[in-house]
Parts: sequence; structure tokens; C-alpha cells
Amino acid sequence: MKMALFARTLSNAVSRYVLPKYDAILSSQLQAIQTRSLPIVWSSTTWHQEFYNSKTDLVDESEERTKYLESKEDFKYVERLIPSLEVPEPPKHDSYPTPSGWSPPKGSPEGLPYHVRRTRYHSHPVSIQQKHGGNQIWTIVKNVDGDIWTFGDKLLEHLEEVKGAEVGMTINEYAKRVFYKGVFKDDVIKWLENEGF
Repeated sequence: MKMALFARTLSNAVSRYVLPKYDAILSSQLQAIQTRSLPIVWSSTTWHQEFYNSKTDLVDESEERTKYLESKEDFKYVERLIPSLEVPEPPKHDSYPTPSGWSPPKGSPEGLPYHVRRTRYHSHPVSIQQKHGGNQIWTIVKNVDGDIWTFGDKLLEHLEEVKGAEVGMTINEYAKRVFYKGVFKDDVIKWLENEGF
């Protein structure tokens, strides 16, 4: 009963106050468009803005526009403030590893059937992933090109030597990723650096 009364009151208010003003705005816009012989573009956003803004006059093209001066010489001061779209090359240091522990790739020996690319931020593509609420923890090695199975088995032997027990391994050949069950991020990064990646 109350909802029906509310709906009836709302529809009466809309038909009495909102629709007449809406019709006046639409008719004034159509007249302005027809007199200027512009193509009609129906835009509900324009009507919505005009409903709350009573200014319906179009811009007067005869008014003199604000003048400006274009300077290409001064753009170099603006250009240095714009961030680069590419990650810059890391600076050269006197000794490696740097205080943060980073070192550039030394270059892998020739004849290896696999290669591990660095990320675009010049770091090793090794991460930790938790599954099932933290009950399963996997170390992931990404960007493995070439014979991913040989790479997986060789790194698996190293990790089993470090841990002294069997380590679970899963390989996603399509995504070029190798998963090792457990937390071995530091061990994997050291092994990759020794391999020259």
C-alpha cells in the first residue's frame, strides 16, 4: 500500500515538474541545431548535463579566441619530466654484486639447450606462489626458453642436493614455467647466476 502510494506520488511529480523542463531543453537544442544546419547527434549525457545546467546557448564562433604562442624549443624542459615508457639500462658499477645483491648476467656457456631470460626490470624471473590458503608453497621459474625439461631436471638435482630430500616439480611447457614445491627462491637465483643467466 505504501509502495503504491509512493510510486503514484513519484510519477505525478515527474510528469508535473521534470518532463516539461526536459521537453523545453530538447526543443531548444533541436532549434539551435536546425538553424545552424549541423548533424543531429543524440547524446543522453548532453541532455543530462543540460537538465542541471540552464545554459543552453552554443559557443559563439564570432568571438575572438585566446591567443597562444607555440614554442618547440622549450619542450625539452617538459620532455625530461615525462616518464620513460621503457625501463632504462642499469648503470655500470665498479664491482658486482651491488649492495642490493643485483648482478648482470655473465652469459651462459655455449651449447646449453635452454636459456632463462631476465625480466624487463633486469631481475631473475623467480617468484613464490602460495596455494590453498598458504598450505602449498611453490617456487616458480619463468621465461625458460629451449629445452625446458632438461632445465627442470638439472635444477631439480641441485635443489634436492640442497634440501637433502625429494622435491616435487611441475612443468608448464606452454607458459615456459617450472614449478618446484617448497621455498627455494634464493637457491634458484644463486644457481641461475652461476649458470650465467
